[in-house]
Amino acid sequence: MFKTDQPIKSSKDDILGRASFAQALGEAILSYKETDSIVIGLFGAWGSGKTSIINMALEHIELISKDSSDDKKPIVVRFNPWNYSDQNQLITQFFRELSIALRQPDYASEAKKAGERLETYAKILEPLALIPMIGSFVKIFSDTAKSAGSAIESISNLKANDLSAIKAEINELLGEQNHKIIVVIDDIDRLNNTEIRQIFQLVKSLGDFKNTIYLLPFDKNVVINALKKVQEGSGLEYLEKVVQIPFEVPLISKGQVEYLLERELQELVKGVPEDRYDQEYWLDIYHSGFRYFFQNIRHVTRYLNTLRFSLELVKDEVNVVDFFAITAIQIFIPEVYYGIRDNKDLFVGSYSYYESPEVGKEQDKKRCDEIISRGKDLPPQVLKNFLKKLFPKLESIYGTTKYRNEELRSWRKDCRICSPDKFDIFFRLSLSQGEIPQREIEDILSLANNPNSFEYALLKLKKDGRILRVLKRLEEYVQSDSDIPKENIEPIITALMDVGDPISERESSLFDIHIVVILHRIFNQLSFRFKSYDERFSIFKRAIERSTKSLYTIVYEVDNQESQYATYGFGKIPYFKEELVVSSKQHEELKKLACDKIQSWAKDGKLAKHKQLAYILLKWKEWGQQEEVNNFMNDMIKNDEGLIDFIFIFLGNITRYRGSRYRENIDWRIYKGIGKLVDLKEIEKRIRKISSSPDFAQLKDQKKFAIETFLNIIDGKI
Repeated sequence: MFKTDQPIKSSKDDILGRASFAQALGEAILSYKETDSIVIGLFGAWGSGKTSIINMALEHIELISKDSSDDKKPIVVRFNPWNYSDQNQLITQFFRELSIALRQPDYASEAKKAGERLETYAKILEPLALIPMIGSFVKIFSDTAKSAGSAIESISNLKANDLSAIKAEINELLGEQNHKIIVVIDDIDRLNNTEIRQIFQLVKSLGDFKNTIYLLPFDKNVVINALKKVQEGSGLEYLEKVVQIPFEVPLISKGQVEYLLERELQELVKGVPEDRYDQEYWLDIYHSGFRYFFQNIRHVTRYLNTLRFSLELVKDEVNVVDFFAITAIQIFIPEVYYGIRDNKDLFVGSYSYYESPEVGKEQDKKRCDEIISRGKDLPPQVLKNFLKKLFPKLESIYGTTKYRNEELRSWRKDCRICSPDKFDIFFRLSLSQGEIPQREIEDILSLANNPNSFEYALLKLKKDGRILRVLKRLEEYVQSDSDIPKENIEPIITALMDVGDPISERESSLFDIHIVVILHRIFNQLSFRFKSYDERFSIFKRAIERSTKSLYTIVYEVDNQESQYATYGFGKIPYFKEELVVSSKQHEELKKLACDKIQSWAKDGKLAKHKQLAYILLKWKEWGQQEEVNNFMNDMIKNDEGLIDFIFIFLGNITRYRGSRYRENIDWRIYKGIGKLVDLKEIEKRIRKISSSPDFAQLKDQKKFAIETFLNIIDGKI
């Protein structure tokens, strides 16, 4: 398999069809029978696969030579000058590595002796700064006396005290043995200009030994420009004097580039859930603009290296196709990427025409055009079409397409970048504070066939302060059999009905919907996946009967099912036949069940303490339980403490805001329904009496506040 972070080692990993070229290169090297040193150049841009070709060529050489005797097998030496920064270090380390390679036990004795002489050769070069010219040497002593003294001592031990003599001796030894010494020097085009020239002078002058074949892979343009800057005359002419046999890396077709990219991306999406990777959508994105980013292997390598790292961090939270696309924009046209990131309002959600008249729409077009114009590597129309696929809102800005709330919910469920709730994850590579991971939602749904486990998970989310977000997310899953199988619908409704009250105490901000409203929507959409009244009625009947923790949720649900009917003199008829959850007769049965629940809560004392007592009492009376309500009220307010608790329940407030954060004031009021339950004038007399009694000062602040507020409202002071 193609590796993005390293060259391939063997022809069995070749997926670009270059093995045959590499094998031909290997055979050309072996076919060279002369003893004179020769330099072979392999030209190709960075990332074009030069090292992979050399690996396959050397593999082929080893395969062909495996039956040769030990004293005739090629000796391969790989040297990477990138590992050495100092010029003298670079030269001496090269000859030391060559020396070590030649002194292996299985090689010819002449090669071993040459290796020993090369060690001495390296010692001579170490203290000297050398400026080798083709065909001759100029020695310049080191700036330090110590280095110069070391050089003289080394030279005194030689037959002749100059480099030419020791080089001649090495040449004689290498010429007498049968090994071909193949020296590969890689990463030349990463060196600075002076070091690049030094490598070529080294192979042509210092290291042009008998039976040596130098194989140099590099970017031809980089090297020519470097030689031109540090070498008098043409860089190309200088290069041609050094490299006798040039090879060009075979060009990779656009089709091969796309094949490689597609192959690697398919590996990445293995194991990704189907709802996070839509093949049809991927093909749409790919052909609309994605493919135009990739012109060569370097582009693929650069892209995949980034993608492999970042996708792993967010793959459970994002639509994979969208992440492929936005990562390509990030890498190849970062100016557009930042434009998208910094202008969220332009790209997410749907377009609200009532919020932005035509003048505003023209301004949005100009903003989009400016961002698109930053993408120099893609034609503007191609980029625009590509972005329209990612961000459907652009279809509205540039055209007349409108999107409904159903599309918005679908985008969020599919973790699309165009969803307002998902957009930031694509750019921040992490969830915002309080956001619910996609996997956690799926884990919660997996508990749905066990009501007890499901309830426990919901109550834990309430404790963590995240229940409202989870319920909003659950709305995205109610329509799909793959997300919520039909057999799990009743357990979910039963569990939600039972924990509705414990989780519905207000924890949301001023602008959030109350939890019972969300629960009603979930109940409605889940139950309508069953086609008959009887199926839906049975589900709600059993859920109400089994509930022990909730009352308000039951009353609210039954009440809102009733709101789908209109009452006329001749009875109840539905507003819209298709919107009814149960029949009129079945609804009456559900109301009776709800009233029985209220009566049960009243008997055991839980009803009087319920925070939604006002609403529950009014519905209890409205549903024909006048006597039961009167009995409950008389018992509750028979003493002063119960009366104070009662009026506090019927106090409410409206907070007025200027802007999104500035609180202007709070308006208190008494819910009008209080008059349906008690005689307000009689209540007022008792409250005034309590407020003027000596015991008033001993009351808790909350109760004093309730009394004072009630009287101030009655008196018109607030």
